[in-house]
Amino acid sequence: MRGITLQRLQVFCEVYERNSISAAARALGLSQPTVSKHLRDFEAASGLTLFVLERGRILQTADADAIYSESRFLQDGIGQLEGRIDALKKGVGGKLSVMSIGLMMNHFVPQACARLMQKMPQLRLILDISKAAHQMELLHAGLIDLGIMAGRVTMRDEEFTLLGRGKLKAIVPRENPLAQKRQVTLEQIFDYPMVDTTARGPIGNVLEEALRTRGLSMAGAVTCNSLEAVPPMAQILKRCAIIDEFTARSLLQTDIVCIDLEPAINFDIWAVTLSSTGNRNAIRLFSDALRSLLAER
Repeated sequence: MRGITLQRLQVFCEVYERNSISAAARALGLSQPTVSKHLRDFEAASGLTLFVLERGRILQTADADAIYSESRFLQDGIGQLEGRIDALKKGVGGKLSVMSIGLMMNHFVPQACARLMQKMPQLRLILDISKAAHQMELLHAGLIDLGIMAGRVTMRDEEFTLLGRGKLKAIVPRENPLAQKRQVTLEQIFDYPMVDTTARGPIGNVLEEALRTRGLSMAGAVTCNSLEAVPPMAQILKRCAIIDEFTARSLLQTDIVCIDLEPAINFDIWAVTLSSTGNRNAIRLFSDALRSLLAER
């Protein structure tokens, strides 16, 4: 038999206050036999007689009065703890600073924020956009709590969590002969004038590696350091380009066509934080929401 436990103490207090095992059981959401057993175990652990049965009613003993008086502060402490836990779940007084690469900000990060705020409605949420290298600097400086990155990453002492995967797409002008195809190879699309993206970008390093294995190069006449600038530049200059599927989602009615690559070129999407970062619950909920959204697409 174990000694005095918090649950047994709670059962004792409920029975003491209500003078009834059945009423205590209803209040605690337990069965009457369970309450009776906890009460017997509590009496056995304390070595005291706390209640006596008289004419079908249970009465408190003087020892029960003394124990109840001493346990009141524990009950108050439990109430405060429960209140604090509830506040933490709602995000009261909490903060989460998230920095993401731009390609996730059009849809997935905002949707993940919405899911997080449903669970932690009073959380203070701070969002920003930047490249992976800048995220790493701010993460180690303690200025952000969570980074969202894509492509190949260099892992040091950070915590990386794989959230999902994306794939690269080709965009071509509507008048280009490739626009009639359902799939194109890198060799086919790089036969035409290109708008390139820098290898320092979130998918540029993935594309550069794929090109290198095929003997191709991104050294074109037009290179965009920002991935978001690639589609409008390709549209205006009537050139082809390689972008990610998430940026492609924002292409509505334009003069360019989005086509799958064959073979597919995939890239990883990561959540990165430090083990010393504070609001672990908010980080977990946000990462879980983003992972679910990527799996649902």
